[in-house]
Amino acid sequence: MLEVHIGVQTKAEDLVETVSATFDESEIDLLRSYVEFVHRLREARLLQRGMPAITNLDWKQGEGMKWTCPPYENSELHELLHVLRPLILSKEATSFERIAGMLGRKFDNKKFRGYLKLQRTIFEDGELKLFMQISLNDQPLLDDATLKLWLNGEQYHTDEEKAATWKKIEKALTIENTRALVITQLQSKVKALFNVQYIANLILGKADAQPIIPPNLAHEAAQGQ
Repeated sequence: MLEVHIGVQTKAEDLVETVSATFDESEIDLLRSYVEFVHRLREARLLQRGMPAITNLDWKQGEGMKWTCPPYENSELHELLHVLRPLILSKEATSFERIAGMLGRKFDNKKFRGYLKLQRTIFEDGELKLFMQISLNDQPLLDDATLKLWLNGEQYHTDEEKAATWKKIEKALTIENTRALVITQLQSKVKALFNVQYIANLILGKADAQPIIPPNLAHEAAQGQ
């Protein structure tokens, strides 16, 4: 068994309180697998060269909506989706949903769970949704359900109904804009995965945790029997 103590901090780095949790061998093995899958994700070409995302939103009369996003190759996208499978498909044992859920149950602390809730929001609906929303015929675009139309209709599965709905979105937005949308939403998933990996690394006692957005957490770990 591994007993872990995490100090929950304020933005000013002042220690507020320490919360504890105990993990059994199977849970530690699950966290190790999660960390390994995220390490593999970090090695993807899009991550190595800098993952693209929307940098500007514009609307021009007669041209419609224009989203600026650095280009990327289909081969890079397909590699990214492949290494993301065990991390974003909810039925996988190492999915973000299951790992974050386990951590939330283990650490009974409002501030810690609030941090995990923020990561879920970023993972599910994208970081942009924290500041804005874009809709198309009452269909919110910065939304997990919209991304799943693409994932389940054209990528991981071939659901004809979802594919047809996605094609309508693609036709209305243009292929260029939808490519910008999906990669931006995937980038948010990667950020949340990295931040949960940071916590997993703390639990495992690793020293190489490098989240994109460092959480306000301190760590002490003690090996228990």
